[in-house]
Amino acid sequence: MPLGGIITILVLLPNLLVLFYPPVEVPSSPNQKKTVLTRVMEVLERVGQVGSFGIPFFYALNFDLSDSEIQISLAIMVLALGFYYAGWARYLLKGHRFELLYSPLLRFPLPMAVSPVIFFLAASILLQSVYLALAALALGVGHIYVSYFEFKRVTV
Repeated sequence: MPLGGIITILVLLPNLLVLFYPPVEVPSSPNQKKTVLTRVMEVLERVGQVGSFGIPFFYALNFDLSDSEIQISLAIMVLALGFYYAGWARYLLKGHRFELLYSPLLRFPLPMAVSPVIFFLAASILLQSVYLALAALALGVGHIYVSYFEFKRVTV
């Protein structure tokens, strides 16, 4: 039975915090028109999300710890997920302010956007899935671009 969906669940689970602790101090949306590039990046982000969240459900987990690639990918996954969870903990413990979803963590820029991308890229090695790697790359390009402009909007 494919258990790769656990990978998706581990990333999506802390997002439930937003349902119970919605962001506060959300800036109003700008009345600016979105550029074509921004719209393309938003579509790329969505395609990456659908692929990154859906593809793992079709794969079995491989925990052959004698394989150094598996060891390294698992270590990267644990570190990336730990950093992602630390970002969610900061959000929760510091009053669930909107800007905390985009602010640097330990000087690491856009941790809530970059960490899941690193996690999914490492997971693509664990699952031996080129498709997940491509989806994670699409997610990375789109999500980091969109998050960067959201960061600029909330820090100005």
